[in-house]
Amino acid sequence: MEVIPYFLSGLIIGSVYGLITLGLSLIFGVLRVANVAHGSFVMIGAYVAFFGFTLWGAPPPAAGIGALALGAGLGALVYYVVVKPLMKAGELNILVALFALGLLIAEAARMAWGPDFRGYTWSIGSVSLGGLVLELSKALGALTALATAVGLEVFLRRTYFGRAVRAVVQDPVGAQVVGIDVERVFLLSTAMGVGITTMGGVMLTLFIPVGINPYMGGIYTLISFVIAVMGGLGSIMGAYMAGLLFGVFQSVGYYVFSLMGFAQPFEMALFLAFVLLLLILLFKPTGLFRL
Repeated sequence: MEVIPYFLSGLIIGSVYGLITLGLSLIFGVLRVANVAHGSFVMIGAYVAFFGFTLWGAPPPAAGIGALALGAGLGALVYYVVVKPLMKAGELNILVALFALGLLIAEAARMAWGPDFRGYTWSIGSVSLGGLVLELSKALGALTALATAVGLEVFLRRTYFGRAVRAVVQDPVGAQVVGIDVERVFLLSTAMGVGITTMGGVMLTLFIPVGINPYMGGIYTLISFVIAVMGGLGSIMGAYMAGLLFGVFQSVGYYVFSLMGFAQPFEMALFLAFVLLLLILLFKPTGLFRL
């Protein structure tokens, strides 16, 4: 069937969508803060990949490690400068501050690197799979996303810090009473969330060879929130699985709407994804994978 390649392609890009959403879901699950600056950190990761490859010849996997470290540092800075001082002021104030931060980062990137679209090409070969010519670089990005999602889930379930995180999510006051450093959990969760988001921006560049620019983050903020809500806000594997679902709907939807003769099949595929989100919220308000 002609739709199979689009289905497989959707799974591959959906895996990276899931990776990008992990950080957003983690931060919301622990701090109950919606990181509306999310897309700006995706953008930073994309520029790390671009400059790493064009200036130093660093392949995206190496750039991903650097972006993870850079993002973790930025996440810690965001916690101390924005989130922590506004904790007592309420979630709305944090939301507005993060929105302003996202705009600030985008404008700083424009002044530093210009408004032009940039890109690069990293190829390690391709294979034919089910009628789809699969670039191995994209497959590596998808596998990296899967490994990160599984690793994060295991980390949160099997380690002491992971148990501390789950305790804070269930009852912050009770966790503090039994000796858990709640502020440290908030700090590390924010650092991890932003770090994973920035690494996701690196993997995303494998799919957008000419799409890197200071304002690219907006659409990925929107996509990530849709995926996070579909999967269940705060659910790590839920975010990843919903990313796969979103990618399939986007890719297959593009194919179907192209056959139907729509002038903008990509936009119609996004519309289909929002219809899916609406149906999910009507019948399962907590998301598909949230218990």
